[in-house]
Parts: sequence; C-alpha cells; structure tokens
Amino acid sequence: MRLPSVRKLPLRLPAALPLALAAACASYEAHPLDPDAVLTDLSRITWTPPEEGPGAATPELLASFAISTNPRLRAIRSAIDVQRSLLVEAGLFPDPELGWDGMDTIASQIIDSRSSAVDVLSGLGILFPLPRPGELSARKGAARMRVEEARRRTLAAEWALAREVYIAYQEVLTAQDLLEQSRALVELGASTEAYFERAQEAGSATAIQANLARGDWLTLGLDLLEGEARLTRAWQSLDRLLGLPPDARFELARVEPTFPAAPLDDPQTLVKRALEERPDIAARRAAYQAAEEEVRLAVSERFPSIAIGTGIQLTLPLFSRFGRVKTLTAIARRERLHLEFIAAVHALRAEISSTFARWQAAQRELRWIDEKLLPNAEENYELAQEAFRAGEITLLETLAMQRALVVARTRHSETRAELIQRAWELSFATGMPTSITTPDSTPEEESVR
Repeated sequence: MRLPSVRKLPLRLPAALPLALAAACASYEAHPLDPDAVLTDLSRITWTPPEEGPGAATPELLASFAISTNPRLRAIRSAIDVQRSLLVEAGLFPDPELGWDGMDTIASQIIDSRSSAVDVLSGLGILFPLPRPGELSARKGAARMRVEEARRRTLAAEWALAREVYIAYQEVLTAQDLLEQSRALVELGASTEAYFERAQEAGSATAIQANLARGDWLTLGLDLLEGEARLTRAWQSLDRLLGLPPDARFELARVEPTFPAAPLDDPQTLVKRALEERPDIAARRAAYQAAEEEVRLAVSERFPSIAIGTGIQLTLPLFSRFGRVKTLTAIARRERLHLEFIAAVHALRAEISSTFARWQAAQRELRWIDEKLLPNAEENYELAQEAFRAGEITLLETLAMQRALVVARTRHSETRAELIQRAWELSFATGMPTSITTPDSTPEEESVR
C-alpha cells in the first residue's frame, strides 16, 4: 500500500481543522446594562397584601416580602448558581491534548534532505491527563462545600435582612406613635398659650409668663416637625429594605414580639441555641469546611501529574516545591477561618448578653415609668390645674407641671419602643423565626433554618 506524499498530507490536515472548530463553536450575545430599564423595573415593585390574612402588613409578611424583592439579597443569592457551575466543572476530567511534533520531519530533512509521510504521522500524538490520587474527589468536595457555603451565606443574609425589617417596622410604628403624641401635645400647648394670652389681657398674667407659654408651644411645634422627619426617614428605611420606591406607604399591623422557647432568665441557654441555629454561624462553619477540603486538595496536588496516550508524560512539580507552598497557603487560610470563627462566637456571646441586659433594663425602666413616673406626672398636672383655679399657685407652676408631663409621656413612648426593639433582637438572636418564608427554600435549607 502506497503512503500519501508529503506534499498532499498538509493539505488534508487543515481540512480537518474546521471540523474541530465547529465541534467547539459557541455563540456570544452581549447583555449591556440599561440604567433606565433597571430603574423602571424597580419602580414596578409594589406591596400587595396577601388575599388571605390580615389586610395590614405584619412583620412576618414584610420580612418574607423583603427576602423575595430586596435587590442586594437577590445578588447574594445568585452566588449559589455560580458555585453550582463550579461544582460541575470540578467533576470534569481534564481535556485530552492533541498535538504534533515536527522534529522527525526536521531531522529527516537535515540528515537525508527529504522527509516522508511516516515522519509526519509519527509527529502526531494525543495525551489524556490523569487526575492525581484523590485529586478529583478533593476538588469535588471543595466545590461542594463552596456551594454549601454560598447557600448558608444566603440564609445568613436572609436572616440579617429579616431582622433589619423587624427593627425598621418597629421604628415606623414608634415614629407614628410619637408623632401622634406630638400633635396632641401641640394642641395642649396651643390651648395653654391661648389661655395665658387671655390671662395677660385680663391682667392676671404678666407678659413674661405669656411669652414663656408661647415658647413652650413653639418648642412643641419644633418637636412635631422633628417627629414628621423621623417618620419619613423610618418609612424610607423600611422601603429600602423591602425593595420598594422610597415613597411607598401602607398600613402596618401592630404585633407584639414573640420570644424564643429558651428560658429568658438564662443568656447562656440562648448562646448555646444560637450556636446551633444562627445562619451566620452556620455560614462560617461551612466556609471552614470548604477550607478543610481545599487543604485536602492541595495535599493531593503535591503528587506528580501523569498523562498517557500515544506516549506518556510526567509533570514534576519541582519549581513549586512539590506543592508545599500551596499546601501551607491552604492551611493558613483554614487557620484564619478558624480564628474568625472563634471571634464570631465571642461576638455572638457578647451580643446576646448585651441585648439581654438592655432588654431587662428597658423592662425595668418601663415598669418604673408605668407605675410611678407617669402617674405622678399626670396627677401633678391635674393637681396643679385645680390649685391654679383655686388661686393657690401661679401660672408658671402650672406650666412647669405641663412640661414634666410632656417629658414623662415622651419617655414612656421611647422606652416602650426600645423594649420592643430589644425584644425583636432577642427573638432573632437564636436564628430565623419559622413564620418567615423564603422564595427558593430547599429541604437542605429548611434543615439549616
């Protein structure tokens, strides 16, 4: 059988090249950003209460809504898809290597001044790189734990967002209560100011007394303006967390905080439960486990790599010191995550203890105001009005009692709001409430929660 000539063979090799390129061809489509379209899409997000249930928004409904619509959380959730793609890549075998070595042809030309088809064909070669011992399983294990880490970080972000929604929800209610109270106090201050003006005209009050009453009324008016600004800021903060336009307004339901099942007189029990159920702690544990798998991968890569086919190829990791530096880097990364986990546990313990102490302090303070300070201020104001009508005290003393009542009522509202806020924080200290739903929950994610 006659072999093809040397001149005809190179013409056939390029003919196979388009076939190889066609087998690996892929189309690319650009996806440019359009800020106007993004803004339009964000403006279309609106709060719609569920068909079943209360018409007013509860914190559970708001948290579930925010988990579905918050742009930042959606970006964090997309990391799961990236890690899943990397997991698929980690399980793939290395691609075969097809090449041609022209040394035989060159040597024939130099020595015999001619070359043959045999020289050309002998230069063709294909190699199949083989994974090192344990490399493929270690690579897949590291990628799998990175998927788990991304999932746990998403759950941690959902937990943190839900906690912020609860706090923002309570801030809106507190701002509404204080604003309503400020309006009532402004009306009271206006009536007092009008009363002093009439008293001044009748000669029973001096100009300075009337001016002091007017100053109190103006101060209450300033408090009213500050209360309106606080309510606007509170609504904007809640809208930002929900992914809504900053001018969105809707009715909020009033819900009392629910506490975890653990005894509230034992912060250490709350700490132990938090270590088991807090998503942020679970995310750190997953990150450490992923680093552990990467150490195993680095150790497996210290072996020489082998490729077999028409020949055999051995890659010796001489310049990389047989992977020792990479292994030490992976170990250092694992140690860093270990120390960060210790710091996170320490911070968690301090956070729960601090929140618990502040909750107890607010509880004692509110009880003191309810039982002693506020009743005393209300009684003093009533007695001052009766004494003034009886001519026993002056208008200035009545005005001082009114100021004390305003301070007591404001202190009561703010302390109650702080108590509720600490209660929400304490409720979230041990993990995500089961009443909050997520859009893409999986059985694995539910078990984490």
